Amino acid sequence: MSGSDLEVDGHRIALTHLDRVLYPDGTRKYDVIAYYLAIADAMLPHLASRPVTRKRWPTGTEAAPFFEKTLPAGTPDWVPRFTIAHSEGEKSYPVAASSAVLVWFAQVSALELHVPQWRIDLSAGHEERRTDRLVLDLDPGPDVPLTQCGQVALTIRDVLTDAGLPSWPVTSGGKGIHVYAQLPWPVSADSARKVAKQIAVSLEKAFPRDVTASMSKAARPGRVFIDWSQNSASKTTLSPYSLRGLAQPWVAAPRDWSELSDPDLAQLRYSEVLERFSQSGDLLGGTSATAAAPAADLPEGVVDLGVYRRRRAAPMLAVDQPIDALDNDTWAFEGKWDGYRVLATVRESRLRLHSRSGNDLTDDFPELAPLAHAVPGGDMVLDGEVVALDADGQTDFGLLASRRRRAEGARLEFFVFDVLELNGRDLTGAPWEQRRQILEELRPSLAGLPNVRIPDLLPGPGARAVTRARDMGWEGVVAKRRSAPYRLGTRSPDWRKQKNWNDVEVVIGGFRLGRDGANRTLGSVLVGLPAETGLRYVGRVGTGWTQAQAADLLAELRTLTISRSPFLAVDAPVASSATWVLPKLVVDVQFMNWTSTGHLRHPSWRGIRRDKLPGDVDPAGSPSRAP
Repeated sequence: MSGSDLEVDGHRIALTHLDRVLYPDGTRKYDVIAYYLAIADAMLPHLASRPVTRKRWPTGTEAAPFFEKTLPAGTPDWVPRFTIAHSEGEKSYPVAASSAVLVWFAQVSALELHVPQWRIDLSAGHEERRTDRLVLDLDPGPDVPLTQCGQVALTIRDVLTDAGLPSWPVTSGGKGIHVYAQLPWPVSADSARKVAKQIAVSLEKAFPRDVTASMSKAARPGRVFIDWSQNSASKTTLSPYSLRGLAQPWVAAPRDWSELSDPDLAQLRYSEVLERFSQSGDLLGGTSATAAAPAADLPEGVVDLGVYRRRRAAPMLAVDQPIDALDNDTWAFEGKWDGYRVLATVRESRLRLHSRSGNDLTDDFPELAPLAHAVPGGDMVLDGEVVALDADGQTDFGLLASRRRRAEGARLEFFVFDVLELNGRDLTGAPWEQRRQILEELRPSLAGLPNVRIPDLLPGPGARAVTRARDMGWEGVVAKRRSAPYRLGTRSPDWRKQKNWNDVEVVIGGFRLGRDGANRTLGSVLVGLPAETGLRYVGRVGTGWTQAQAADLLAELRTLTISRSPFLAVDAPVASSATWVLPKLVVDVQFMNWTSTGHLRHPSWRGIRRDKLPGDVDPAGSPSRAP
């Protein structure tokens, strides 16, 4: 497979050396090309209208790379370009306006694609570099694990939320994490840099042992450096979904905020990113909502930068923000369920089901086929969640994910909570309150379907809705602004979600070191609940503490080490790298709920209970919360 021609977006690209191994693990140029083609729908919006600086490895990542800014000789004339004046003269940069450009990048072994935060703006009066997003690059110092970066990122999220800015995390594919924030309107690059620096400096003052905003490398050991400077007009950042030119084909991968609390948080390979995109779509979708420069304003010699963006129907998403203080007049409250987000489209009595990433799920859920005839002669688009219910009527994602492997099956239902179109009328521009009224009018037609339900709203205000959802054992609450339209494919603060969390007192029976194996780095603690002859293992806790707290805890645990496990049973992969300790310390842990195997889901450290002994701990954790 030495080479061939590939036609992409109407352009024929000559491909050579497709079998050339670019990564030590055997990843070839062919694989890189296939990855960029498969991820193009997610990647291109984040490269939109931004000049691309490339980092190339022509003979593979084990050799030295080189940065490339200007377009090389032989660049196809159909590649869009943008000229920037530098002190040494003008330079023409490529702009990734199509899948074809991504394939051309891969053909020349441009593995890393770096872009500024500002967009090319060719409209009159806007010659300065302007941006509608900012980025904070969290770079861990020596011996600082990725999980510590995750904790800093979560703190930054809270700061941005308080400022009214939605934000998204991206594991960088290297050592750290990028946090992106969406600005309400474009600002100058200098203004964005100042805001980013203010956030970094304020966190350094609040957490001097864990965070630094200083450029000095001497300040970084043991700390996370928050690099605010990448918002400068002259700086670039690795674009989301770009590969890294490292030992493995890791990717700058958008993540869900809940993942940053995982004690096993790690960088993702390109194959993992493709699988996640097929299941969940672009988790970073909200940062690409601003349109590119209008085509009419593009001068001669610059290819239209706005024509490539494919508008694909994708559901509106909620941001993670507290809702306790929201009032009932401005906001409506719905339950949050753990299932598959689905858009159901009925056209001429034919039903199609699509996931949030656009995958066709129609054949996966034949139980919903009667929805095609629920409203006689009525075409419609409904938004909702496909869930599986357990014997108690609670949604259970585990049942949904494994229902094909279970002989007894699972009770499946489609919870409908929005209507986007009805009888040819586009309702996305209507306020939520009007759409809800129309949905209520559909209730009699949908009520006769065995697997379709319109869940009732939760009573407000926010605090009451949260309490009710917690009492019902639901995953959480979604608050929706009553006056807000439906914004397809965006994650908007007009929708806010808050998950329910519980507290439990557990006993530490062991610990594991961080992934880097450093003796002074605590990875996680193994916890359990008292039983007659030992501890019943309930999971690992590896987030929620500061680096200083983790160091103090590890020092204390080392004084309690014993040779045998105090647990009745522990999963073999966990036990293989565990150090056992005398079950003496009682600790308080926050968690979402119990898994079907009796483990804590998404546990987070809260602190040691010095006032309690293991004998004081409830063996069931809590009568109302135990599995």
